[in-house]
Amino acid sequence: MPKRVDHEEKRRDLAEALFRIASTRGLQSVTLRAVAAEAGVSMFQIQYYFPTKEEMLRHAWQRITELGAERAGHRITEAMRTGDERAVMRACLLAVLPTDERSRVLCAVQIAYFALDVTRGGQSPDQQAMMPFLVRLLVDQLGLARKRDRVPPHLDLQLEADALATMTGGLLSAMLVDVYDAKQAEEIVDYRLGQLFGSEAG
Repeated sequence: MPKRVDHEEKRRDLAEALFRIASTRGLQSVTLRAVAAEAGVSMFQIQYYFPTKEEMLRHAWQRITELGAERAGHRITEAMRTGDERAVMRACLLAVLPTDERSRVLCAVQIAYFALDVTRGGQSPDQQAMMPFLVRLLVDQLGLARKRDRVPPHLDLQLEADALATMTGGLLSAMLVDVYDAKQAEEIVDYRLGQLFGSEAG
């Protein structure tokens, strides 16, 4: 009996091959031929799943967002069970950062996509942006905290959320080049949240 092919699994395998190239050589080195060689498949096979490089790049970005959501989901869900807005915000921010080899690879791929966006003058409309989702989560939690008088009443929720998300994006890049390690990045996040929430225990 011929082996049944799991087409979604094959697409995931090809995305992983793309990740390995993009995380070390950048997206400029990603071609259908390069991914085929990295994955150990023929050009015919890769073109069966992705007729063009653009389709392959779109799929790989979708996979990155899925993996990012999976990675963050458990940490954030656990924090939400506490009912503590500061804990939820901390979980949201730390979940973005590279803390092991797998997350370093995924974060490096995100940076590779960002570098491509910079050179072409904007993000592709086919790519779902991650930053707005993080900002919305932070705005929601800051709003709940303000209702409970845990943060200053005059706080501009949108600006604070934007500042926190932007800070974390900067930390992500700095960690990839070993300017900060995971412990230092965590201390920076805790320091900034401490400024917002005052002297409350973290």
